[in-house]
Amino acid sequence: MSQTEPQQSAVERTGEGLYPIRTVSALTGVNPVTLRAWERRYGLIRPQRTPKGHRLYAEADIERIQHILQLLDQGIPIGQTRRLLDSDEAPVPMQAETGAAGPWEDYRERMRRSIARFDAAALEGTYNEALSLYPVNLVTRELLQPLLAELGLHRDGREAVTVAEERFFRAFIRNKLGARLHHQAGQARGARVIVAGLPGECAETSLMLFALSALASGYRVVLLGADTPVAPLVEVVRRTDARAVLLVGEHAPADDVVQAVAALAETLPCPVAVGGDAAERVSDALSDGGAHPLGNRPEEGLAHLRELMHP
Repeated sequence: MSQTEPQQSAVERTGEGLYPIRTVSALTGVNPVTLRAWERRYGLIRPQRTPKGHRLYAEADIERIQHILQLLDQGIPIGQTRRLLDSDEAPVPMQAETGAAGPWEDYRERMRRSIARFDAAALEGTYNEALSLYPVNLVTRELLQPLLAELGLHRDGREAVTVAEERFFRAFIRNKLGARLHHQAGQARGARVIVAGLPGECAETSLMLFALSALASGYRVVLLGADTPVAPLVEVVRRTDARAVLLVGEHAPADDVVQAVAALAETLPCPVAVGGDAAERVSDALSDGGAHPLGNRPEEGLAHLRELMHP
């Protein structure tokens, strides 16, 4: 009898309590590539296998993955998580332990150099490396958003080459996120959420970051793109049976747009939320009109939206 046969028998006996990798990815928000890297490179999880070699995860594996996510969220590098998981040590965030920023500053610096050289291949290599080890929400929060913020600082007084760097990076993100949205769209099984750009908003970066975060949270995203008129969304909600509308913008919306969002919130039976810098800049006006400002951090915004959808 081979060494794998007892494991296969166990899989056959306990089939109902095991989950395929796609289901685990939807439950935890960790993409399959990352789950496989955690298994192969770090030995963090050890799923069972079917006779054909497909991975199956038990409830204990899912709990361990969630524990790993908690450690990563505290700033613990992926390479240190196994020691903490297998011991009773209290986790010490990397910043507090060494004054360093874990792997993220290294990733950011590599991407800065690639952006300065307009080197798309090197930029993609760093991005893919980060995504292979860390959940997409964490990569968005610790890598993409800080770089976007850096490149967008003092937008009106920058040299032309710096503007070109920002455009280059935004185009890269748009292409990468578009491909990921397309790939992940068929995996979501949750409620439908409409994600659209506020009227007058042409930039798609924040829009796509929020859409990707919604997908990572398990929602089925109806993505309408930038500069979407507000009034037709009533009919879109009716046709799709959407449970929430998320409008995204990077600039302060005009007064008539804020009024249109308020009218939409009053008309629809589901929550109407606004994310991105637009939500930060007119937070009070949105709240007064019945909409829900989510701030400009997609992961935190989606957590708030989840509470609104499931009070």
